[in-house]
Amino acid sequence: MKFDIVYTWVDGGEPDYIEILNKYAKVKKDLNPERYRDGFNMLKYSFRSLEMYFNSFNKVYVLTARPQVPEWLNIDHPQLEIVHHDQVIPEEYLPTFNSNVIESFLHRIPGISENFIYLCDDFLFGNRISIDSFYRNGKYRIFNTLFGENLRWRIYDGFQDIFGMGIIEHQPTLINKKFWKEAYELFPDEVEQTRKSRFRDDRNICPIKLYRYYMLKYHRDKSDPVKIWELNRLFRFHKITKNLRKQQKFVQAMQEWSPDYYCMNDDLGDHPDSEVVKLIKKFLEDKYPEPSGFETT
Repeated sequence: MKFDIVYTWVDGGEPDYIEILNKYAKVKKDLNPERYRDGFNMLKYSFRSLEMYFNSFNKVYVLTARPQVPEWLNIDHPQLEIVHHDQVIPEEYLPTFNSNVIESFLHRIPGISENFIYLCDDFLFGNRISIDSFYRNGKYRIFNTLFGENLRWRIYDGFQDIFGMGIIEHQPTLINKKFWKEAYELFPDEVEQTRKSRFRDDRNICPIKLYRYYMLKYHRDKSDPVKIWELNRLFRFHKITKNLRKQQKFVQAMQEWSPDYYCMNDDLGDHPDSEVVKLIKKFLEDKYPEPSGFETT
């Protein structure tokens, strides 16, 4: 299978972006820095991990707000395409600071392959893998389920969730472009309401959850749900918090066992702990010391 890679990324510290963000923000959580901050250059290390462990892709697309481009990124790389929000998202929904909105238009990226793997910028690879991790025996491997269940009420971004499900919601996802588009045709009113939300809301439709629901309901014969016990052998979800001891334990654990892929989720609040930041930066540099071909020299 030929496939592309898609990342979403923004630099929440860029002055013009901050100005626009402040203009539209209405409540404190709209300004949550954890959603926009790029304090670890995580995308750079994700690129390094991608090239080290999963380099059978065709092209890499980075979807971001105009005119942003990561300063370290070699925009002349033949396998790289920078795509800005206004190239895929209709004007009436812009500007948007809502990942649920941005992700809902992934299928509109110009030139994207029929099947592509979507990653947030805090997803990394830890072992050599192949497309079999996401497509096996003619079936798409479907995450976001504990035991293969498919619950309609779990398609929202937090609304009706009984407890946090980060362990099953932060993996790279192989997306079929046609199926992704069709999933967004199921609930047009709720989709429209979501796309009008400039900032994330618990009642937004969550793209990955919607896709899980659609695939398991309408294409079960093409789907292979990944159950929690198998996922635990492949994946680790980690929150970067201010608890230095917990972060040290994470680094030590990663030295003893590196999962196939993992997520390092910024949970540092308004004022990141400097010792934690130092530790995580060192971990990333030690684990991925070689610059990728996508970096400027």
